[in-house]
Amino acid sequence: MKLNAMKFIIVFLIVFFNFVKGQDTKFPDNFTFQAPKYQVKTYGNSDLNIYYQVKFSNNINVPGSKKETICILQLGSNYSKFIDYKGIQQDSISEKFSNQERIGGKEINQLLKVREIWSAVIFKNKLTDSLIIQDKAKDRYQYEEKTPIFKWTMSSGEKKKILGYECNKATTLYKGRDYTAWYTDQIPINNGPYVFGGLPGLILEIEDDKKNFLFQAVAMNQKPNNIYLRNDKSIFKVTRDKFRRIQQSYYDNPGFFHGKAYNMDGSQMSMKSNPLPYNPIELE
Repeated sequence: MKLNAMKFIIVFLIVFFNFVKGQDTKFPDNFTFQAPKYQVKTYGNSDLNIYYQVKFSNNINVPGSKKETICILQLGSNYSKFIDYKGIQQDSISEKFSNQERIGGKEINQLLKVREIWSAVIFKNKLTDSLIIQDKAKDRYQYEEKTPIFKWTMSSGEKKKILGYECNKATTLYKGRDYTAWYTDQIPINNGPYVFGGLPGLILEIEDDKKNFLFQAVAMNQKPNNIYLRNDKSIFKVTRDKFRRIQQSYYDNPGFFHGKAYNMDGSQMSMKSNPLPYNPIELE
């Protein structure tokens, strides 16, 4: 392939990628694509579901610009899962289409309508005192680690009501950020949104001191939901350190994260696309 043709393709891909990221993309009905793969392992049902309004800033240079979504914490006797509610909706659609060879533009548009905002899925296993975390950097990745041990500082003087429950204040440092949590011992469950836990009651609100990440309970119910974890073969299993390097590389150069191109002499061509805002919740 001639060098100028290669450069044209690279420029086209950069433009196309940025268009898809920046627009409400809609595919025509006659467009077809390989149907999504869908495999899960189920770990029983939830006994209690807490819905959290999650607000977070992915761009530290524009602190007022925040993303917002609703996540659900599904609590079972031995397992729990924290996930963007749109992720559950997307999984449901993927399951429906997974028995097909290909899907059309109409089905693809259904999936795009429920694109998750909060990408991390946190699965807590009380039996093994461990976490399974699935997150995205273009592809889906998975890593495991032990349940964090939080060093909480309790405050007995301050109280706050959330969803009608009286909450107590506690503070902690985790992965480079200082957090203030509000928990209720009226629900004596050691758990909370994201990876948080370790208090004598359910965490109903937690926020870092820079106000970059806020998790606030807005509803709860006792409807039994399947606590499942995706185990598609396309999920890459890595270490936490490797995932963080991969994620950083993706945000630095999203357009060509996996791509490679070569000059006429066989040397690798330098490729660069505009970086995406990057403000991970874990700084360490």
